Amino acid sequence: MSFGKQLILIRKQHGFSQEQLAQKVYVSRQTISSWENDRTYPDLKSLLILSEMVNTSVDNLVKGDIDQARYQMMRRKIYWLYITNILFLILIYLSFTSLHWLPLSISLIGMVTFTVLGVENTLYLINFSNRHNLHNIRQIINYLNGKNIHQSKITKRNLWIQYVSGGILGILIGLLFLFLISKYVLGMHF
Repeated sequence: MSFGKQLILIRKQHGFSQEQLAQKVYVSRQTISSWENDRTYPDLKSLLILSEMVNTSVDNLVKGDIDQARYQMMRRKIYWLYITNILFLILIYLSFTSLHWLPLSISLIGMVTFTVLGVENTLYLINFSNRHNLHNIRQIINYLNGKNIHQSKITKRNLWIQYVSGGILGILIGLLFLFLISKYVLGMHF
């Protein structure tokens, strides 16, 4: 729950109007309104007065906002990991197609560099997902959209089957792209 919603709840539980609460915290009514609408945030002195008034800690008052900020940060990180994975895939294929125009050594250096960076990025994404109990794409999408992550019991066997089948599918798609690029872009004949 955001601080503003929590402040409204606390104010109504104690039977205060915005004006009465403003007098107790030594701020204006407009300031209370701004806090309740999440336009501004109280300073530390006001938070301490509020926490003493309702017999709770400052942590409890701002916990919802801290959780929301942490969620937004993780969500942003996952988006950037996916974007960089796609970028590395594009750079790998561009390096492969550059075999036609650039010397072999330069193209291979590009392919190896972008492949290593892409694998490193993917491993970081997998590790990040595992730390946050996101085991499949549906759970990651639900997490990114702020929906409830259905915590189904995933056995090690099912997880292993998902990884192996995903790996085989990835290899097959990669081989298909490799064949198409080799044949139609580079003009190689088999």
